[in-house]
Amino acid sequence: MKGNGILFNTAGSSSIQQVDTQLSVFDVHSLPMDGTENSVTKSYRDGKLEQERYYDENGKAYLDIDYSDHGNPKVHPVVPHQHHITWNGRKPRRGRGEGVK
Repeated sequence: MKGNGILFNTAGSSSIQQVDTQLSVFDVHSLPMDGTENSVTKSYRDGKLEQERYYDENGKAYLDIDYSDHGNPKVHPVVPHQHHITWNGRKPRRGRGEGVK
């Protein structure tokens, strides 16, 4: 199912670009920063959605949506929240968590 990210985006973030493919993974420690172009990978733990990672037209992660406070409610008082990912050459940097907009 091709379409804009709203169709795949459980949290309703307006930061989602085009998504052509969705992949679900279960009980993984972390999702890769490189993936299939224009896709989203959804990570589940104990059957519960834990994270969505979105990849751009080059297969580089650009956004995470997290469905927990990572055990740190002072830093992540809003759940779900999103982290924008920026790249400096080959090194990704996950930004500060912010409420889903």
